[in-house]
Amino acid sequence: MSGRRGGPARGMAALAAGVLLGLGGCPLPQKPPPAVTVAGVYHARLPAADASARLVTLWLQTGGAALLETVYVGKGRGPVENGRWSATETEVTVRLDGQEEPVVFGVAGDRLVTRRWDRARYGEAGLELTRRAAYNPERPSVFAPANQPGRVEP
Repeated sequence: MSGRRGGPARGMAALAAGVLLGLGGCPLPQKPPPAVTVAGVYHARLPAADASARLVTLWLQTGGAALLETVYVGKGRGPVENGRWSATETEVTVRLDGQEEPVVFGVAGDRLVTRRWDRARYGEAGLELTRRAAYNPERPSVFAPANQPGRVEP
């Protein structure tokens, strides 16, 4: 009989036990909350009945503030709408001040796709917005005065 007991199978079991014990002491990386992964600036270029196009920009800040700006190309900007937003794993809900019903988006990669919306306001096609920029709390906010929609620097 050789001096080895259990052979390769015992060595593999010891290795597996060591790995499991090592992982037990190390927390597994947690998925960031939706508010961190969804926050950013989204935009779309859409058709308009009485302008050459409608540019829609939605700002979602990590603190829950939302701004929606619509520009009618050839006609100018509409008023900037303020509101709040929240997110779950699969949906983003935006409640703009003065609107009875929120706009509910599904999250599809770097896009927000409307699931529930006011069709009289946004049309039958809804809004499909594409992320233009992510909000990074380590850098100046997209809401810094120079970045606010409709703001004109002197």
